[in-house]
Amino acid sequence: MARRTSVSSVQIAREAGVAQSTVSRVLNGGSVAPDTRRRVLEVLARHDYQPNLAARSLVAARTGLVGVVIRDLTNPFYPIMVRAVEHVLHEQGLRLLLVSDVATAQESLGVLRRERVDGVVFTSAVRDDPLAWRVSEHGIPVVLCHRTIEGFPGDQVEADNAGAARLAADHLLDLGHRRLGMLCGTAQASTAEQRAAGFRARLAERAPEADLVAVQGGYDYATSYAAVRELLAGPRRPSALFCHNDVMAHAALNAATAQGVDVPGELSVVGCDDVPTSSWERIALTTVRQPLARIAEVAARLLLERLEEPDAPLRHEVLPVDLVRRSTTAACGGPGGRTAGNGRGLTAGQ
Repeated sequence: MARRTSVSSVQIAREAGVAQSTVSRVLNGGSVAPDTRRRVLEVLARHDYQPNLAARSLVAARTGLVGVVIRDLTNPFYPIMVRAVEHVLHEQGLRLLLVSDVATAQESLGVLRRERVDGVVFTSAVRDDPLAWRVSEHGIPVVLCHRTIEGFPGDQVEADNAGAARLAADHLLDLGHRRLGMLCGTAQASTAEQRAAGFRARLAERAPEADLVAVQGGYDYATSYAAVRELLAGPRRPSALFCHNDVMAHAALNAATAQGVDVPGELSVVGCDDVPTSSWERIALTTVRQPLARIAEVAARLLLERLEEPDAPLRHEVLPVDLVRRSTTAACGGPGGRTAGNGRGLTAGQ
């Protein structure tokens, strides 16, 4: 079989009816009108055009590779976010490099620098995260996604975590609960700090007489399961529990079953995230829905915009949340299994 004749970017530009610089922007993930990008990609596909990535990276400032740092692959929250980031990058002809917490911060930094990533999206940074700060110090653009750090020199996007906690508190208070528990996430994580502060503030506003006991779950199933079993066996057993994420809420549901505590008859449980499994009939978790995919998409687009305009002012996006009522909450002292509400979402702040 004869070898296919190679095609130059000049020929690609001529057939697509665009300038060669436009072809270069498409190949490098630059800003191009959608119709123009589609036309260029069609010509590239027709000729099976494969650019010389090694040569291109020597000439251009970019490699077309974006790092995404996550912490816990077992949490269904993160695959949703990674997929959303990858979708945005794919549209721009960029590739994704996934870095998890298997490696140390020093090792991860080495990988990101060795692969010469154009930028990095962090999905789970904490306040003193050594990797996020060190990546930024090396001049690599960083976007914090789902977590924020005060004073960090990068764009940031998150859900309205304080608003999420207020929705959870309002729901439980409206059901008549005054003995409340809170299963807290990772210390130094902005999500945990904001949700805890929002929940406490709402209780102080609406029910200062309420009894609140907070325990650590660390966004981890096993830790949360053990903490809830101990809480339910102790003298301050709550009638309702707000969990800082859905994985912790799933652990709480299983811990309640093991402890012989009926949900929602004796214990109402509210999560935060609304991962797909939370809507399964056997779980049917009342939770605060975050726009998980949207958060990740915004983060990816902020990074692309940062690459185009490195000196633009830093941006901080906060996306709205809403309450999803299912079958794990009921009126305090009401009959087991009776769910309050009609399943309609409420936007934070309403």
